[in-house]
Amino acid sequence: MIAGDRKAPRVRSPRLGWQALKWNYLGNFMRSLSQFVIGILLARLLGPEPFGIIAIAWMMLGIGNLFADLGFGAALVQRERLSNLDLRFIFTCQMAFASLLTVSTLAAAPAIAAYFHKPDGAPVIQAMSLLFVFQCLGETSAAVLRRSLNFKALQQVAIVSYLAGYLCAGLPLAWYGAGVWSLVVAQLLQSLLNSVLLIRLTAVPLAPCLRRDAHDMLSFGLKVTAANLSSWGISNLDVFCIGRAFGVVNLGLYNRALNLMNAPMSVITAGFQGVLFAACSRAQSDRQQVKRIYLETNAGVAMLCLPLFATAAVVPDTLIQAVYGKAWQSSVPLVTPLALAVMVNALLAIKGPILMAGNRVGLELKNQLITLLLFVPALFLAVQVSLQAVAWAVFGTYVVRWLLLAIDTLRVTGATLAEYVRTFRDPVLVGVLVAAVAASTDAVLASLAPLARLVAVAAACGLALAGLLRLLGGRFLKQNLATLVAVERLSSPLRRFLNV
Repeated sequence: MIAGDRKAPRVRSPRLGWQALKWNYLGNFMRSLSQFVIGILLARLLGPEPFGIIAIAWMMLGIGNLFADLGFGAALVQRERLSNLDLRFIFTCQMAFASLLTVSTLAAAPAIAAYFHKPDGAPVIQAMSLLFVFQCLGETSAAVLRRSLNFKALQQVAIVSYLAGYLCAGLPLAWYGAGVWSLVVAQLLQSLLNSVLLIRLTAVPLAPCLRRDAHDMLSFGLKVTAANLSSWGISNLDVFCIGRAFGVVNLGLYNRALNLMNAPMSVITAGFQGVLFAACSRAQSDRQQVKRIYLETNAGVAMLCLPLFATAAVVPDTLIQAVYGKAWQSSVPLVTPLALAVMVNALLAIKGPILMAGNRVGLELKNQLITLLLFVPALFLAVQVSLQAVAWAVFGTYVVRWLLLAIDTLRVTGATLAEYVRTFRDPVLVGVLVAAVAASTDAVLASLAPLARLVAVAAACGLALAGLLRLLGGRFLKQNLATLVAVERLSSPLRRFLNV
């Protein structure tokens, strides 16, 4: 047993934040690619209804997960000094609250399922409630790895556990007719294996410990929890309303369309969020460095996201039919507003880590609450109209949220509005031109089968993007990514291609 207030044992960390970013992006790409492919196979095997039931369960679990962590994971990363007692205290609090949430969800599951007019979904919600405990087992260990910028280990564990859960259990069970339970078993197995592997990697002390001198961690953690709760409300209130107003099948259609957009967004944002938070936490006293990191990260994310999601927004029919098949045709009208909403959400993802690293979580919370207060009446009106109206309400809400947070983040970092707007100049130009190529190609090749048409659109957009990067890439790197991207480390062919 490890006891006392000794300094926490070091977990080997990479020397450079660039290495952490590289491994985080590589891991997220591999994991998201696996999720994308396996998700398509599961969607074709199971159809919309099982995903609608799982969406209900995930909505309730999402609320609980915000409280289960109590913001301690972020507090652990942000804290300048750390001891074994800190780790034991955090682990004890997380596990105690996770156990309470599991018991509460077990009891409330029948009422939750009845609210969504799906009483047979109660056993699914009850089984999924075990995720609270399974996930919290590894939360402290994961935070220790994030703090030390050891994202290589985090990503290796995440990929192995996902493939074990979904490839080895989920797909076979779906093939043999297990229905929604194939998704349940896959998720439980993934979560448990992920936590066990993380604990083995870090050897974090797990002995129970309660303290009275943890006011600073509690204060920071509760602010993070409140901000996350309001963010969850903005991200999931639409699911709550759709499930109630339009039924489980329509919820499944909405959920899959949204997940299709979220998959590439997760690759982009999840790759830098953890590294951005940890790096800015270590550099929080150097405002100029934080400002440079913020502006350059914004430029990079905009260049990645604007062409991608603008393209998805202009070819919704081709995208849905090629990926999911004709059974999902009803989700086509949702793709355009959701693609635009997810694009804005990707830009939002930069701001939270910056504010948290500077211990300015209160600003994020204030803006989240304002956005939530505007979102509620917008959703109430939208559900009276149509499912598509709900998707457009989501887009409008994300735009308001982005504007509010952008103003405060500029103040915190000291960046000017002109500097911020300048980071969008090339990304907007590239996004508009690539989307125009996509729409034109899609219209010209309308007679082709959906999959062939999607391949042709992707090829045309790829060529257009390559040409634009050849023309603008060198200037963009020098003006917007000089700190984040070391040009001298790029390969010679790539430097010649970008004219740098």
